[in-house]
Amino acid sequence: MDWQRKSVQRRHIASYIFCAFCIVAFLFATWWVHLRDEKSRQWWQEVRRQLTPSGINQRLRATRYLQDARQAMDRQDWQKAESLLRKATEVDPANGEAWQLLVMVLVRQNRWDDAEKLAGKISDKKAKVEALLALADIAYLQRNWEKAEEFYEQVIKLDPNNATALNNYGYMLAELGERLDEAEKMINKAIKIQPNEPAFWDSLGWVYFQRGDYKKAIQWVEKAVKAQPNDAELRYHLGMIYWKLGEREKAIKELKEAVKIDPRHPEANEALEQIEREEMEKEMKGERVQT
Repeated sequence: MDWQRKSVQRRHIASYIFCAFCIVAFLFATWWVHLRDEKSRQWWQEVRRQLTPSGINQRLRATRYLQDARQAMDRQDWQKAESLLRKATEVDPANGEAWQLLVMVLVRQNRWDDAEKLAGKISDKKAKVEALLALADIAYLQRNWEKAEEFYEQVIKLDPNNATALNNYGYMLAELGERLDEAEKMINKAIKIQPNEPAFWDSLGWVYFQRGDYKKAIQWVEKAVKAQPNDAELRYHLGMIYWKLGEREKAIKELKEAVKIDPRHPEANEALEQIEREEMEKEMKGERVQT
């Protein structure tokens, strides 16, 4: 039995050595491949920083603060959440999630100026981009178009290949029906960077919708809905395109699906009411003609 136990121990040791060798080989190969340009060197430096004992300790401490902060946010205890998130950014200044949540908490307290100043002071480029993108998206949701545009442009200036910013900025312009050529260019760039993102396909389709090119619009939005059928906004867009193409039954079906997914979807509800009014008006006109 003793020799069997020793044999098992030897196999375990051999397994550990093999795993360690694989990790070292992977890191060496990654190092060799990724040190060919400046961006790759920065990536490797960040990997090394994260793998140091101090780097790991920073991440663990920041993670604990983040967990407690999320619980405070669930309770809507914004001051407590702010305090915890500030601690998270102190121990891990490159933690993009902590910065992102912190600016969101400040905005939730109607402290836009503080949120903007904070984002401007972030030294880590990636974390700064994430914080500014969060501010841009919040401004968009609040229909503060000028602020949203300002933040999106800051993000794209810092990170020209940020697919999310390119798409969201382009979609906002499409929603407003403004600078559609610029919107199309940005969204196409986002699709080249992330070609398998249904939300980006929908954005491009909405640009074509706003141009009145419904045949092109339907190609992109149908593709998006097929990939992501439980998105109320996508179903609403598809319904509106069908309506413009004169396909009434399909339009009503898609709009009803949008409301089924999100009963409070304002545009889908409004579109259904408008269709019902138009149908009633047609029926009334038909009755008058008959009399």
